[in-house]
Amino acid sequence: MARSKTAQPKHSLRKIAVVVATAVSGMSVYAQAAVEPKEDTITVTAAPAPQESAWGPAATIAARQSATGTKTDTPIQKVPQSISVVTAEEMALHQPKSVKEALSYTPGVSVGTRGASNTYDHLIIRGFAAEGQSQNNYLNGLKLQGNFYNDAVIDPYMLERAEIMRGPVSVLYGKSSPGGLLNMVSKRPTTEPLKEIQFKAGTDSLFQTGFDFSDALDDDGVYSYRLTGLARSANAQQKGSEEQRYAIAPAFTWRPDDKTNFTFLSYFQNEPETGYYGWLPKEGTVEPLPNGKRLPTDFNEGAKNNTYSRNEKMVGYSFDHEFNDTFTVRQNLRFAENKTSQNSVYGYGVCSDPANAYSKQCAALAPADKGHYLARKYVVDDEKLQNFSVDTQLQSKFATGDIDHTLLTGVDFMRMRNDINAWFGYDDSVPLLDLYNPVNTDFDFNAKDPDNSGPYRILNKQKQTGVYVQDQAQWDKVLVTLGGRYDWADQESLNRVAGTTDKRDDKQFTWRGGVNYLFDNGVTPYFSYSESFEPSSQVGKDGNIFAPSKGKQYEVGVKYVPEDRPIVVTGAVYNLTKTNNLMADPEGSFFSVEGGEIRARGVEIEAKAALSASVNVVGSYTYTDAEYTTDTTYKGNTPAQVPKHMASLWADYTFFDGPLSGLTLGTGGRYTGSSYGDPANSFKVGSYTVVDALVRYDLARVGMAGSNVALHVNNLFDREYVASCFNTYGCFWGAERQVVATATFRF
Repeated sequence: MARSKTAQPKHSLRKIAVVVATAVSGMSVYAQAAVEPKEDTITVTAAPAPQESAWGPAATIAARQSATGTKTDTPIQKVPQSISVVTAEEMALHQPKSVKEALSYTPGVSVGTRGASNTYDHLIIRGFAAEGQSQNNYLNGLKLQGNFYNDAVIDPYMLERAEIMRGPVSVLYGKSSPGGLLNMVSKRPTTEPLKEIQFKAGTDSLFQTGFDFSDALDDDGVYSYRLTGLARSANAQQKGSEEQRYAIAPAFTWRPDDKTNFTFLSYFQNEPETGYYGWLPKEGTVEPLPNGKRLPTDFNEGAKNNTYSRNEKMVGYSFDHEFNDTFTVRQNLRFAENKTSQNSVYGYGVCSDPANAYSKQCAALAPADKGHYLARKYVVDDEKLQNFSVDTQLQSKFATGDIDHTLLTGVDFMRMRNDINAWFGYDDSVPLLDLYNPVNTDFDFNAKDPDNSGPYRILNKQKQTGVYVQDQAQWDKVLVTLGGRYDWADQESLNRVAGTTDKRDDKQFTWRGGVNYLFDNGVTPYFSYSESFEPSSQVGKDGNIFAPSKGKQYEVGVKYVPEDRPIVVTGAVYNLTKTNNLMADPEGSFFSVEGGEIRARGVEIEAKAALSASVNVVGSYTYTDAEYTTDTTYKGNTPAQVPKHMASLWADYTFFDGPLSGLTLGTGGRYTGSSYGDPANSFKVGSYTVVDALVRYDLARVGMAGSNVALHVNNLFDREYVASCFNTYGCFWGAERQVVATATFRF
């Protein structure tokens, strides 16, 4: 399918917001009470936790360190922007199938941009997606540079943590979406023995086996390894589509002393079938068809012989060496090769949709029938992408008088090449589908009729070099973060059909400044300004590639991270503007023009707390007010797929005494407010709330310490809802109820 350009059940947002606010405001009291033993109870005293590393595991669901916001190992309260961390501990509670699913309880992030599809981890952060609907995702601080359909995904079982940094990040990472980024941290070797085997079975014929082994290879712990892998097969929610994934991640660490660490990291993943990736019309999903009915949530508009496969290979390393108390050098490097292949028939709206005004098949229908016949198109696509990335940093810690500095200087380089060999079917290239009586058949993808289809053979090349400097200067309780970066971003697109080449070279300076004040009680207010830039891949009617868009953000917030409790509470208010956004040509051509502007402002609140050894709580609230402030067509409108309100709350309780000892019960709710379904704001997608649940039993009571069996349920009440739409012809059903039984054994 083509790349996009851009009577549901309701529950009370107010109720969820009140519960979240109550949980947040009462955390300090509950945490204090939790450590006071009562009569006739067992008091659980945990051993002191090791110092948390930004590149390693966190002891609880409330991570206290992060490197995503500074590229240094920094306490979250000292970062002058909003950051969320989903730890492996939290992922174990939910057992997500995808990283976007792992972020379901995270504020400021829309994860339902493709509904129940797990093909990609597309996210909208603070109202903005990456250019061309690509991903803005990083692994171990290096971008998983994608292009066209060729975006890599990482399985959450392979991760130690997934982090969202909200707002412009170009000061550290170069070209980027203004909304923010996702950075994932791989599991790394440990010197403590780890032997884990996991089995899953569940809804849609899900079967998964995973393993995670790690240990030192010598008595001194100089050499250690980790081997993590999984095999999964399942039916997609849509009839006739399947998901298959096989992944393995060998890692090896050499640590000759406490000042030197070299870790080899690799990731290999093969997906013979990535699942469903089609488009449904608003008629039959958001709105009923003319007969008053809606399409079932497992409806598949594609051909029976649709296929979509992907293969990923990545090798690289992470190296750091501490010369002395002042200087530390770090380098991250990765080479990746990704291949994707698909034969896909996809929907393009009912015949009454203006998008099909030029379809001869639709024109031949009686007016009364146009509302229930679906126009379709197709794509045949094979791509091979190669990407090389390296980031070298020098960290210097020193003092000037009473001011302590952490000075970071760095240079990074990225090179990407993607060879696209595709063929697109246009209007009338695929027979219409009667939505009253749909019959899915095979399609001849080799027909390639030149009257209604054509080739798309492009070689895309991108290169970026950036130099950056950042100073984290602390005087008493005042911390000032100031950084700047200069980028050279080059792109070249060779059209193998036309024999033409489009090129553009951009140079851009971006900077960030922030101030934090660290109170002794763990409260830290902050203010920051940050910038971003994002090159365009589109060409104007003059034949030239457009200039990059730019982002600017002002953010004010407060963080509460008490020193002696696993609690992280954050709140932020921001104003974010994207300039030079592309918009429709006022002269009516099929090309876009530059000069548009989108403004997003909002409020985000998040709380994560291990209130005691028994209780975990996660809560969030998001308010986003996004608007096209300058546009030839959509001025004053709200971008599609951006709900104004979102909220979530999760809590779980573990019993440590009595007949229920070892049992964990958890439940949570996720609310997503209504959103506009297209840039014209011609219709709305209704709000929805889904409830999740967990029952887990620790097998330590039967002599199997570290092992457990669990039952995870997403969408407990099986609510039918439309997750989002990006246009009248592109809507997506949300995930049905998913019941998954998990058995995890450690030995």
